Amino acid sequence: MERTSRKLHFPREVLLVEIERRCGFADCQAKNLISLTKSEAIQYRGFECLNCERWNDDRAKLEQLPTSWRNDS
Repeated sequence: MERTSRKLHFPREVLLVEIERRCGFADCQAKNLISLTKSEAIQYRGFECLNCERWNDDRAKLEQLPTSWRNDS
């Protein structure tokens, strides 16, 4: 029996980014780590603080996103 070898190729892609944000409220200013998929990063408009549970308007800067994602945002 002869074995043939197959080469499998799995292209490497960034699947998730993590950004760090501080709560914008003076009485909180807690650090929040936010994980975003590509589609979430493109639509990202803010976060709810994990400490005080208040909404913080925000946007991800293009330089915070992987190069391969920038054309889609």
